[in-house]
Order: sequence, then structure tokens, then C-alpha cells
Amino acid sequence: MTLFLLLTACTGETDTAADVDATVTFLSPADGDEVPVGDLACSVVVENFLLTDPAKHGGEEEPEGYIGVSVDGTEVLQSSATNFTITLDTAGVVELTAELFYANDGDSLDEPAVATVSLTVPE
Repeated sequence: MTLFLLLTACTGETDTAADVDATVTFLSPADGDEVPVGDLACSVVVENFLLTDPAKHGGEEEPEGYIGVSVDGTEVLQSSATNFTITLDTAGVVELTAELFYANDGDSLDEPAVATVSLTVPE
């Protein structure tokens, strides 16, 4: 194992295995929550993935990127923070999704890391 790490360090290659284990999970809101129309504070946990500013797309080789947040399939936010606020402006059942994307090209991970919660927004 030590020889592998030494060879990797010397050749400049990166170990992308961590990328496969990247996860994103909602802390809040919880699946099935009833939330009001308006601003909604959200919190997620990201593991095995380095978050970076989504405006700084570049040629990074590390498994790093940003969180794309969607409401009913429409992206509403790109964030490098695990706490963020979105605005819900319609009543009904909505699907809130957080997905990890690569910073260098904006693509989904090879093994997509996605979290989804279903929320009810009363009238």
C-alpha cells in the first residue's frame, strides 16, 4: 500500500475512488414535512467530496464541485455551502433535490450523489 501511495504521489495521478463514495443527505427539511410558502432554510451533509465555489469552474483534478438544488426538476441554486435558503412560491406537493456536480465541467458524478425530499406546501 505504501508503494502505491508513493507511486501515486510521484506520478501526479489522483485517486478518484473517493468520488465513488461521495454522498449528499438532507438534514432539513425532512421527507414529508409541511412547509410554508416563502423562504425555506435547508441543510445538507456532504461526505467524501470537497465543495468549491460553483462560479469558479476550472480544471480541478480533485473530486470537488458544488451542490445543485432543484425544485420539481428545475435548478434554483448552485451552492458551495451546506446551509442555504430557497424560495417556494407555489402550494402543493414539491420535490426538493440536492445533487453533487463536478466543478471542472458541471457534470454529474460518475456515481451520482443525489438526495430528494418530498414536501407539502399548504395554500
